[in-house]
Amino acid sequence: MIDLDALLEANGGLLLAHLHRRRRSSLSRWCRAGRLVRLLPGVYAHPGAAGDLATRLRAVIARIPDAVFAGAAAARLTAWPHEQVTEIEVITPGRRVSLPGYRLVRRTVSASQVRRQGKLSTLSPELVAVDAASRDSGARIDDLLRARCPLEAIEAALAACPGRPGNQTRSAVVRRSRSLPWSQAERRFHDLLDRHGIKGWVANATVRLGGVAYLPDVRFRETPVVCEVDGYEHHSGREAFTRDRERQNALVLAGWTVLRFTWEMLADEGAVVDAVRAAVRARSSIRSPRAG
Repeated sequence: MIDLDALLEANGGLLLAHLHRRRRSSLSRWCRAGRLVRLLPGVYAHPGAAGDLATRLRAVIARIPDAVFAGAAAARLTAWPHEQVTEIEVITPGRRVSLPGYRLVRRTVSASQVRRQGKLSTLSPELVAVDAASRDSGARIDDLLRARCPLEAIEAALAACPGRPGNQTRSAVVRRSRSLPWSQAERRFHDLLDRHGIKGWVANATVRLGGVAYLPDVRFRETPVVCEVDGYEHHSGREAFTRDRERQNALVLAGWTVLRFTWEMLADEGAVVDAVRAAVRARSSIRSPRAG
């Protein structure tokens, strides 16, 4: 009598048909009885492990040793540990048929954009973000920029995958990223400033006041004017709310004019542009306080 639980434990939770050729009929019988579940062709696990991401990832590696994870799975394994993964996207060098819960993609990826984690290979976080830019307007790129990922690494990820469908949109998003937005609201505000020819500003650049470093969303280089953009993504919660007000108070007390705009306010471009121009004009005769 075979102790199936002991057999699974001895094999790290996965049973591979090619390693258990004499038990092929048993594997099929255990599946029919609900004692095993087939994750991929020739790869079996306990039914209770079927929803476990780590087990599913190991099943892919067992079946396709040279697989590279992309999409949500790569996001989860790199810079977005809380990413929800329902379908596992796998890049393979050959043609394979996708299965429920797995999306197998034939694609060539530069070795410079692959990261190893033990036995797992994933796309680099920069390429994960660039891939997503055709759908998310650069939200993942914003995350990386906020974490101080060099823009050059993001541009290199785009350059490493020429000719892909959606690259026109990705290229536009990466170009916008050159102003270093940290949120979708900041991207929208930067677009607005550029569209109306407002120059002389820099995003998320350090201002040092009394030994404390502040990072206003936008500040003007030559005039003491700061613009804060309260987007719904990253300005929520009591702690963030308090931190924003502390920063604003410190800037005002140091002589800066601080303008605040919400996501909804950005829809009225004329009012926003008038406010920014009026503030810059009013302070144009005053040099910005020392900024880092």
